[in-house]
Amino acid sequence: MDIILCHQTVDFDALGSAIGLSLLKRAKIVLTGGAHPAVKNFLALYQDEFDFAEMRSIHPETIATIYIVDNQKSDRLGTAAAWLTLPTVQRIEVFDHH
Repeated sequence: MDIILCHQTVDFDALGSAIGLSLLKRAKIVLTGGAHPAVKNFLALYQDEFDFAEMRSIHPETIATIYIVDNQKSDRLGTAAAWLTLPTVQRIEVFDHH
């Protein structure tokens, strides 16, 4: 499984990056925790239009590729940071404009 991670308390910058990358890479977007209020409102209306997966539905042993958007620091990924060191992860790619 290929997944896309954003920083916690996702903003539109991170969400837009994740959605765009999900269309290019066919990976599931996993939000690591929290969202800005405007993003919450947007997701309440449009979440079903995109390929999201909840953290609790991810089986870590199936993760092969992790894409990280709008972030360079693992500590901003919350508990999902532990996935970076899984033996099944073959590739990690970071897409960040900062």
